[in-house]
Amino acid sequence: MDFKELQYVLAIAKNNSISKAAKELYISQPSLSKYLQNLEKNLDLKLFERMGNNFILTYAGERYIKCAKDILRIKKNLDDEFFDILSHKKGRLNIACSIVRSPYIIPETVPKFKKLYPNVDINFLEETESNNLDKLVINGEADLAIFNYSKSNPMLGCELLKDEEITLVVGRNHPLAKEGKKLEGCKFPWIDIKRFKNDDFIVNYTDQKSGEMEKDIFDRLNINPKVVLKTRSVECSIRLAAHGFGVSFALETHLKYPSLEKSPLCFSIGNPNITTKLFAVYRKSGYLPQYLQDYISIVKQVV
Repeated sequence: MDFKELQYVLAIAKNNSISKAAKELYISQPSLSKYLQNLEKNLDLKLFERMGNNFILTYAGERYIKCAKDILRIKKNLDDEFFDILSHKKGRLNIACSIVRSPYIIPETVPKFKKLYPNVDINFLEETESNNLDKLVINGEADLAIFNYSKSNPMLGCELLKDEEITLVVGRNHPLAKEGKKLEGCKFPWIDIKRFKNDDFIVNYTDQKSGEMEKDIFDRLNINPKVVLKTRSVECSIRLAAHGFGVSFALETHLKYPSLEKSPLCFSIGNPNITTKLFAVYRKSGYLPQYLQDYISIVKQVV
């Protein structure tokens, strides 16, 4: 079977369009149309229904796509293993992470990685909905995902990168700014979050890991927050809190990198604090090339 054929059909299915797929594949639209016509003729099956300019998968097409992804995943595992055997230091690494983490993960890790592996292509899939990151690994679009993994899937393996504390972020002029206490086990001054029950909260959306964790905190501590703003940007919520526009949450890692004109105060909250685990997540069945393992080590150094 021609692996190029599989990639062509996957591109059409992904884009629901011949023209968009052709542009992604850097081939002409007529060539791709002819390729698909010949494939369907040889199979004596329609893989797509044409609805105007949209290409919708038939049942046969859905089965083709599923098997194509499996075949390409097996091929990549074999290629990765051969790469390590031959030690040519050539390959490709696809990494998924949230768009919240990418502004510091990418510049802090890619230059170090490229020094070790200049001939390994590294690509990032930056997701706004971080709850989808595990799916990108499962379906083979990503070799590795970096996120606060809280589920359990027998198809996935993971390596702990860091235990992160979830902090409450407030402006330095907040009335409770000096009320924090030093407690054992807390990296920041501790405060009872219920003292902020009348404050305006800036929160993230619940299809983001950060928003999901915020909702869990409110539920766990029986707090009904007064939400003044929802945003997908953790940095935006930190900046707003620093300027005194409400209070927000932030993982301690997110606080390390933004350059802020006004630095906020951060409090530990909970009993005595609330933490979450940051993982590097990969497929259990996949071959883990040395360059992927080395990339995980680099991430551990910077988070």
